[in-house]
Amino acid sequence: MTGPRPADGADRLARRLADYTVLAHDPAVPAATAGYWELSRAAFAAVDGRTRAVAETAPGARAAYTALVAAPADPQRHRALAERLTALLDSSPEPERAALAALTARTDGEIWLDHHLGDRHAPGAAAPDTAALRALAAGARDRRPQGPPADGPSVHVVVPFRDRTRGGRTRNLLACLLALHDQDYRDGPIRITVVETDDRPYARELLEPLADRYLFAAHEGRFNKSWTVNLGLAADRDRSTLTCVLDADILADRSFVRRNVRRLTEVGHTAHVCCDRSLSLDAPATATALTRRCVHGEPDVPLDLLRGVLLREPPGGALWARTGALHRIGGFDERFEGWGGEDEDVVRRLAEDGELRRFDDPLLHLDHPRPAMRTDRDLPFNAHLRPGSWTGTDDYGDPHKYAPHRYAPLAFTGTPRPPGPLMWGQRLLWNDSRWMGEEAHYFNLHVTVPVPPGRDLPTALACLGRLVHRHEAFRTRVVTAPDGTPRQEVPAAGTVEVLIAPADPDTADEVLDRHRARLLGRTFALDEEWPVRPCVVTVDGAPARITLVLSHVLVDGGAAAVLTGELAALLADGPSAELPEPVPQPLDRAAYETAEAGRKLSEAGLARTAAHLRAMPQTNFPGPLLPPDRYRFRRMEMCSPALTEALRRIAARHRTGTSAVLLAAVAVALATATGNRTVAFKTVLGNRVFPELTRLVGNALSNAVVPAETGDGTFGELVRAVVRSSMGNLLHSQCDPDARDALTARIGLERGVHLNLSTFFNDVRAGLDQPVAPRPELDLAALSERTRTDWIGAWERQDATFFFHSRTVADCPSDPTGACDHVYAMVDTAHLAGDRTDPLLRAVERIAVRAAEHDLPLPDLTATALATGLTPPDRGPEWLHLDHCAVHPADVRAAVAAALPDRPAGVFVEDTPDGHRLVAHVACADDAVGPADLHRAVVAALPGFPAAVAPHHYVLHPVTATAAPGPDREAWERLPVRTSGSGRPAPH
Repeated sequence: MTGPRPADGADRLARRLADYTVLAHDPAVPAATAGYWELSRAAFAAVDGRTRAVAETAPGARAAYTALVAAPADPQRHRALAERLTALLDSSPEPERAALAALTARTDGEIWLDHHLGDRHAPGAAAPDTAALRALAAGARDRRPQGPPADGPSVHVVVPFRDRTRGGRTRNLLACLLALHDQDYRDGPIRITVVETDDRPYARELLEPLADRYLFAAHEGRFNKSWTVNLGLAADRDRSTLTCVLDADILADRSFVRRNVRRLTEVGHTAHVCCDRSLSLDAPATATALTRRCVHGEPDVPLDLLRGVLLREPPGGALWARTGALHRIGGFDERFEGWGGEDEDVVRRLAEDGELRRFDDPLLHLDHPRPAMRTDRDLPFNAHLRPGSWTGTDDYGDPHKYAPHRYAPLAFTGTPRPPGPLMWGQRLLWNDSRWMGEEAHYFNLHVTVPVPPGRDLPTALACLGRLVHRHEAFRTRVVTAPDGTPRQEVPAAGTVEVLIAPADPDTADEVLDRHRARLLGRTFALDEEWPVRPCVVTVDGAPARITLVLSHVLVDGGAAAVLTGELAALLADGPSAELPEPVPQPLDRAAYETAEAGRKLSEAGLARTAAHLRAMPQTNFPGPLLPPDRYRFRRMEMCSPALTEALRRIAARHRTGTSAVLLAAVAVALATATGNRTVAFKTVLGNRVFPELTRLVGNALSNAVVPAETGDGTFGELVRAVVRSSMGNLLHSQCDPDARDALTARIGLERGVHLNLSTFFNDVRAGLDQPVAPRPELDLAALSERTRTDWIGAWERQDATFFFHSRTVADCPSDPTGACDHVYAMVDTAHLAGDRTDPLLRAVERIAVRAAEHDLPLPDLTATALATGLTPPDRGPEWLHLDHCAVHPADVRAAVAAALPDRPAGVFVEDTPDGHRLVAHVACADDAVGPADLHRAVVAALPGFPAAVAPHHYVLHPVTATAAPGPDREAWERLPVRTSGSGRPAPH
């Protein structure tokens, strides 16, 4: 749905075809609702395939199609493709156009998700944030129309709420409440109940002034919307005539209440869903809607200003019912936990109880971070429940359904530390966590230590108290300065709550696993909670296990190892046991990093990084792009005793560590999978070899770049090259991450590439500094038969294209020798197909097993990788190799077209004595615009075009857009030239 459309013609059809390209490629579409995406994805792909075929018939349309696929949320690219397709359809034979029109018309009736782009939608305005809406909300309840009590139907609005990010959803709820206070219903009272369920009432102070009733009920597990709603229903002691269950992200228009009350009173049905289609707005449209409805106080927001994903016949969002009917059916089914199913269930039971209707109102759903919609095994959370089977009892809406856990307070006092900068490693993880938003719990760490027999609970708590007093990281808050810079501070006093989890002797590990998973599954709000969540599992009142869940922003794996050792020592020898001194603290290290010595250390790290950035490909995954899996990012685990033993044998032969051997094996497998000669990894270094960092409980991580050349030579030579690179990185990787990002951007501009550093290698196996001797008596072929792989995670977004990591698993059932190395590959399935992940991991194993026998040439090991079923991408002869990069000229043309939408250009490949060169001829009569301006614009557009680099030379012609000759190279060369140049800044 793209706003008003002409009744017939090529324009309408072209816009629908462009819509289907958005529907097939925009990650926001599956994120809107997983179930509807599954019902519609095949239809989207079918029409998009036809659209692509049409676009391939003309260079301009092909470039516009490629540009939209790269940035499907860009309305200008949608309109550009529609314009190109309109021209093609106008000149196409009538039967072909009729067939396309019939396909889209038929598919329009089958899909459950659609694309809406209003004719007047223009992104750009910033959304009012939580603070701005809070200021607008001040006194909103007092501004409600006052007057004598009306005798019309009373309305109870129940808004269930949880915001683990303390951000987008809180902002949306404030907007929702502002809109409810701006209603034109005058016939009866409107009572608003907001119900928050979480581990503590984070939003109480914010919401109490805006709600007639604010309720909080403790529940730390997966969000249970049904129970949260039922709490609000049960609290309506006045039994309002009508009830509306309203999602916290819905922005109601001014007549929302009046219109829906009239329907229930005039029509006489039992309940209704007030929308036939719900519009899930994107971030720019959300900014528009919030500004118009809340800041300017407009009665509604015109749809032609908005963009988003339309849901057909959504079961919820805004459910209206006679209050008695909701109580008759026992409210919502409280067995539903996690995303999905509860709205469909209650609508079904209301329809069985009476008459259910649906009306066609516009319903605006504000943008926010999406929760997980499926389990780690890619299954619906509530697939085990039989719809319609809930009968409800008198205790539905019981606030004690989730009895709160027992906590023991650990009070601390100490010397306060005023706000100071984050350590470089802390800043790395802060940036990543901010990007991940609600899903930042992905980074959480944990430490688990068994408690020796004979210790009582007070002693265990005293040991924990010693750690909290000893390490400032446990007592740190991260606050944000007015300019957005994160700062860490250590308050003078506070209390860390320790969860006490009782268990039976035979369930201690099960109880530990359950609580640890729950504590790991929540993102830390570091501005208002401590970065540690301790849990003590007790058996018959005595402590048996202690686990600490830690924020990765404040601590890293090296710090976790320090804490494991110290906690074990305290539990063994008592809370007064002697521990190593002095105790380094994060704020002291951060002060060093910002001083002159730290700046010199950073400059050395940046210089080494710069050399690698100038010699690496723009990306390990230039394409072609693939249709992603339902969850675009997936992780596979491989347990391989054969790989563990093979790494030890190769390391012993070359007198090096197994980490370099593993990276070399991964490099050969990844180079085979991507068709690249050179692959570049961003490695994660712990830096704990430096004495000043060895015992620091903080985050000392740094990143380094390791390019691996896999074309010629032997595997041993590759291992030695990796060792040299890794040793240099170990000495010179620490640097200011903001300065590194600026350096990466600067070198990208100099080279004319977007440097995609999203391929990671992180080896966190135990005992890497203590090599394990190989066991030549073991049969590697027999061990290989024990190898197993399994998918263990799926996500809709990640800040990595490929993330390989490894860890040691003790007592692995697949390894007769005891400990086994488990390796993991998290892949972006738009770049590496999910069904190629298993062959890739098995290729790593087979490469290591063969190299353990002999030091083989790399081409032989590439053949070994291919024999596992690992296939390189299918690239045609038109692909070029330029400046270490695999380049597709069509992608370059698409990137230029996207970067310069108002300046027609022709991009051509020239042969020179030094090799191929890309030259862009651009229609540009503006004397104020030069090659450097065009180059900056093109480089800025490159992130959406992985197989593109910027042209090496720009030729600017003083002609208008209408005089541009199109794809005719000779015609471009006959035009007068205003100026020309590479556009690149001089290298620093």
